Amino acid sequence: MADTVPKFRSNEKLIVSATEVQIAANSGSDIYDGAGASKAFVFNNVEVGDDQLQNFGYNDSILNYQKIFDGNDDGFIQFGSNGVLDIDRTSKKKAGQDQIQVTGEGYLVNELRYLGTKGGEGVNGMHVYANSATLKNLWSVEKFGGRANIMENKVGNETYDFSGGNKTLLVDNALGLNMGQDVLTNFGAGDKLVTTAKLFDNTTNNVVGFGKNFVLDVSGAEGPRSDDPSKGPGGQLDFSAPDLTRIKFVGEEVHGGVTYYVYEAPDAATPAL
Repeated sequence: MADTVPKFRSNEKLIVSATEVQIAANSGSDIYDGAGASKAFVFNNVEVGDDQLQNFGYNDSILNYQKIFDGNDDGFIQFGSNGVLDIDRTSKKKAGQDQIQVTGEGYLVNELRYLGTKGGEGVNGMHVYANSATLKNLWSVEKFGGRANIMENKVGNETYDFSGGNKTLLVDNALGLNMGQDVLTNFGAGDKLVTTAKLFDNTTNNVVGFGKNFVLDVSGAEGPRSDDPSKGPGGQLDFSAPDLTRIKFVGEEVHGGVTYYVYEAPDAATPAL
């Protein structure tokens, strides 16, 4: 009999549990505060001027109407030596009119990482950026497999292959964005799923179960909440294995000021749901 339970729900909305902050089209020099809960700072195709984002946390993001110029196309966007980023830059010679300076709590943010786009180019499309440190913190932690074995999901719909073992997927759900509908293949012993907001565990025994559609509903920035399994504010993950219906929580750890929540495939000692 055909499976009548849809794998994924609607994935079109980008900002789900973050607070949306529209950057004013006034060609001025404005200051915006990122302190507190996650915020998504939205830059539309207008002249915003030279603005400052202060207290920009690891749970905050920048949504830009176009992809920011990336000279070597490595997904990391460095600010200029003056600590400023040309938000409209499209080439080495075309800087655009608008600039931003981004500061955290007591430090200058000098690099962002690219998290893809949802909706494509144009009015409905936004390109997503966040602090690069959230990803790079994990590169030097041996248990996560090193840079070559660490993957990060984007806001679109992707497939991640864990074949070869000892691989890690980072899901930055603390950003409060819908991180997409993703498929994870060959996830097994030695592999890790790492999130920045804890997943809801209705069993309270460190075992996170999947829905009837065998898909994991990811918590959002406000998680873990009891309605996360029905809403999936942080996106959805299909582990593409009919016999894998749960994962186990193995602990949280802090690296570079960011808290990470670590999950692995179940083993013989993992309690049933």
